Amino acid sequence: MSLGDTKLTCSVIVVEDEPLIAADIEFAAEDAGCEVLGIARTIDEAFELLEAKACQGAILDANLNGESARPVMDYLEEKAVPYIIVSGYLRSQLDLVKEETVMIGKPFSLSELTDTIRQEIYQKSKCANPDQSEAAE
Repeated sequence: MSLGDTKLTCSVIVVEDEPLIAADIEFAAEDAGCEVLGIARTIDEAFELLEAKACQGAILDANLNGESARPVMDYLEEKAVPYIIVSGYLRSQLDLVKEETVMIGKPFSLSELTDTIRQEIYQKSKCANPDQSEAAE
């Protein structure tokens, strides 16, 4: 499924401090049928985005320039917004990531991330599944 074939049905934010990785995440999210509302490179920028725009999901790095993304995770959990962690660290190295949190390791394949966004963001949010939207047309 390509972006041209998919109606954007879910809005997400990306929280990633590395610009090239953020661009890959944005591409995967769009390919999964999401509208990327913005990219935050710091915790402060993430909260600015979250306060300015209602999102239905998030894809974030656990560590932003040495700063833990736990406050953003806590906020998303409080608001029941599903999120995916993309990190170069192993789960065992990140005490801040809960066992049930979906985590993808860096480097990642775009297809793995795209599929995970479809499975996790769409299943756990109020987004319409792009596959179901296409079937209804």
